[in-house]
Amino acid sequence: ISLMRSIAKHYFHDARDFVARFDVLWENQTHKTGRIKSFVDLHMAAECVLKSHIFLGRQHDDPKVVYALVRKAGHRIGALADAAPYLSERSNYDVIKAQLDEFSVFIRYSLEAYDTFFPSMLERDEAKLNYSETIGRNPWVLSVRAVVGTLVDSIVDELTGLVSTDIG
Repeated sequence: ISLMRSIAKHYFHDARDFVARFDVLWENQTHKTGRIKSFVDLHMAAECVLKSHIFLGRQHDDPKVVYALVRKAGHRIGALADAAPYLSERSNYDVIKAQLDEFSVFIRYSLEAYDTFFPSMLERDEAKLNYSETIGRNPWVLSVRAVVGTLVDSIVDELTGLVSTDIG
C-alpha cells in the first residue's frame, strides 16, 4: 500500500465519521448554533473526502508536493475541489465548491456563527451568509449531504474491503 493511498484512507475514514455524526445529530438540534455545529461536521466531511480524492488522484505525484498542496488549501472547499483529480467527471466537485466555498469551519463557535449569520449591528440581509437560505433550510443542507455522500461512495470500493490474514 502506498503512502498516498494510506493518507487517502485516513481522510476517507474521517469523512465517513463526520458524515455519521452529522446524520445522527442533524434532526435533533434544538437551537440555531447546534444546527450550525452539526453543519460544520458536514463541511468537515466534504473537506476530508476532497482531500482523499486529491491523494488518490495524484498517486504518481511526489507525496511531499501533494501534501503541501492539501495543507495550503486548509479548510477552503473551493481550493480542495479544484485540486481534486480523482473523478474525471467534475460536476460533483463543482457543486460542492458552489455550495460550501463561502463557509468556514470557524462558524462552529457560537460567537462566530452569530456574527456570520445574525450580526447585531447590521440588518439580516447584510449578513455574510443567509442562514434561512442555507443552513436554516433543510432541502439545501440535505442536497449538500447528498453530494458529500456521492463523493464518499465514489471511493468506498477502492479504500475498503477485507484483507485476509492467511498468507497462503
